[in-house]
Formats: sequence, C-alpha cells, structure tokens
Amino acid sequence: MPAKNPDTATQQIAVILGTSGSGQPLLNILRRLLGRDTATELHGVFIEDDELQRIAALPFVKELCRLTLSVREIHETRFDRTIAMRMRTARSEVEGLARRMGVSHTFRTAQGSTVSLLQETIHSANITVFEPLRRFATPVVRQAGHIRRAARRIVVVIDDVVTGDEALITAALLAEGQAHRISILLRAESTIELDEMDQMVHELLPAGPKRLLLLPDQGVQQLIAAVHAERADMLVIAASEEMLKPEFLGSLLKQIECPICLVRQLECSREASAS
Repeated sequence: MPAKNPDTATQQIAVILGTSGSGQPLLNILRRLLGRDTATELHGVFIEDDELQRIAALPFVKELCRLTLSVREIHETRFDRTIAMRMRTARSEVEGLARRMGVSHTFRTAQGSTVSLLQETIHSANITVFEPLRRFATPVVRQAGHIRRAARRIVVVIDDVVTGDEALITAALLAEGQAHRISILLRAESTIELDEMDQMVHELLPAGPKRLLLLPDQGVQQLIAAVHAERADMLVIAASEEMLKPEFLGSLLKQIECPICLVRQLECSREASAS
C-alpha cells in the first residue's frame, strides 16, 4: 500500500454515534485509521434523531430486547434518560480513544434528521464512519466464552477513479493489509472507465482483492443486494455525489446491517490531480 504524501493536509475523521446502543465497537474500527499518521483529527458527533424522539413520545411504543425477547413500554422520560446516558458514554469513549491514539478531537451533539446531519458531517470530513439505524434495539451482550473472533469481510464500492483511490487505501488499512478480506464492487458506466478502475485496483492492491465484481445497474437496491450477498462485516464507499443524496443515504441507514465508512477524496489530492 502506498505511503501517505507528507504534504497532505490534516485528515478529518468523523464518527457518528447515537444510532445504536453503544459506540465502542464502532470506535474500535477507527484505531486502524487513526494510526495512519499524526496529521489526523477525530470528530465525534452524537445524533438525537427527531423521528426517534417523536416515536418515543407516543403512549403505545414498546421495546423488544433481542437478548431476552422481553417486551417493555418506552416512556418519554426513560427515553430521555437513556439518550443522556448514551451521550455521556459516547463523549467519554471518543475522548479516551483520541487520548490513546495521540490525536486531537472534538465532540458535539446534534438534533434533527439523521440523514441531513449525516450529509452535513460527510461534507466536513474526509472519512465518516457510522452504523445503520437501530430504533429502540437493546444491544445483544454475548458472554466472552462464546465470542468467535473472525477477520472482517470488507466490501468496497467504487464509482470512479477520482474517489476510488482513497476508499481502497482506507479499506486496506481496515483489513490490516490483507487483500483477501476485501471484495470490490465497481459501478462503471463505460468500458474505458472500467479499465481505469481495474488498473487502479491492481496498483493499490497488487496482491488482488478476494473478489472484483461489476454492477451494471446504478440503482441503490442492487448495490445493497450485492453487499448482502458478499456478507459484508464492513462497507467502505467512495462517496460520489450520487451516494451523498438523501435517498441513497436513507437506504443505507435502513437496509445495511454492518458499519459503513464513507470516504471523500482529500482536497489537496484533488487539486494535485487537476494540476
């Protein structure tokens, strides 16, 4: 994997918290990215979703615990306490990770539409990591003796060579350089574009990915079906303009089951390519 250009500007890595019960598994994924170099800033964003707040205020909302299969009513007061506790935990975890990795950090809370806040965060960061929405789901707690540690299967989605190189480098970092753990989905509109993507893949992953697939259709549902077919444990997406549209992000949040990493090309890299 090529070394990072020393002239590259400070990398902004954002992590979206609040869409699931605990952010610790998500923060653990970030360790590989934060260790990339010292010119990195970590930005934690805890989202209080408006729709979730509205649902919690209804008198008949109930929560299913996936561990015990027990059902309990959700009251607005309990919901507020739970959100406040999760926010404090998220802040502590972000601060702890930044301190251990030796990077600067910020933390903020934001209330509103998750999709809109996600769009805003993506445009202000080079890499944005988040989990799909899990409404009122109590996280499954497994006993240590029953946890089977397995290498993550990483699926990378690439639209073009302009945004694809940083996504592949990010995937290689997450895979700890093990290219056989990476599957690549190419969404090319022409044979020329496909040839350029193929060349880029072989330059950045000389050992070759586990699988290299072409998605002829540009639809988000076909992409999601392909990700499910690959049984992805982590999804890395080269964030083209199409993939930043509300309908695309909304589908990812509701239908993808694994953590998602959206990668934008570094601004200085884009300027260098243009010159």
